[in-house]
Amino acid sequence: MKNFFILVVLSILFPLFASADTIILKNGMRIENVRAWEEDGQVKCYRFGSLIGYLKKNVQKIEKGELTEDVNVANFLGNEARPDSDELYYFQKKQIDLQIKSLEKFKVIKVYDGDTFMAEGHSITIMARLVGIDAPETANKRKQKPGQPYSQNAKKYLAKMILNKTVQIKSYGMGPYNRLLAEVFADHRNVNHELLRSGLAEAYNGKLPKGFDVSPYKKAEMKARKSQKGIWSLGSKHVSPGKWRKMYNK
Repeated sequence: MKNFFILVVLSILFPLFASADTIILKNGMRIENVRAWEEDGQVKCYRFGSLIGYLKKNVQKIEKGELTEDVNVANFLGNEARPDSDELYYFQKKQIDLQIKSLEKFKVIKVYDGDTFMAEGHSITIMARLVGIDAPETANKRKQKPGQPYSQNAKKYLAKMILNKTVQIKSYGMGPYNRLLAEVFADHRNVNHELLRSGLAEAYNGKLPKGFDVSPYKKAEMKARKSQKGIWSLGSKHVSPGKWRKMYNK
């Protein structure tokens, strides 16, 4: 209820002062719904959770504009709009649309395992790692590393949700191995969260990026544990992916 009132207040106030720009590059590419400015010979903006700079000689112009009401509220609220319930992750479909409307869209072209994939869009190709979760490790013949139970299940589940589909990505910066740490949304669902709910991943136990709220993920894991879904059906035989990687020096 608190979030609902915040949503209403912000939807009234934000259009008074918020703005969104469109950067038009000379190659015809358009970068929309960003706050753009010129600095040090570049046109800069925030994209994919990072500060991006385009050389001024490659920029045709900057179109100044105003954000829509929904995008303003979504950008301001961020994680604060999420309720504690892990049933839908967001409390209504409308609020899900509100949260992901301004996120960057990419098409997933390859799924490597239960938490890593490749996608393309905006004239770039990215390697991404689902933030906040850890899926069972797949086999690596070169390193003579066997796959964990349910590793293929997790990979197939992720592929079913996102492969060859356009998804929306909320970035939390770059992680190890130059992979984008991503919260991924497909068909109005948080993909990271769905893997946890299905018992095909556990909440990540290592260092998490600043600003990432892992508490809903922990709750989803706990519920899957109690239901003994997927990896949790193994009981005491389950090995955390992090421990598995150490066992095989990955």
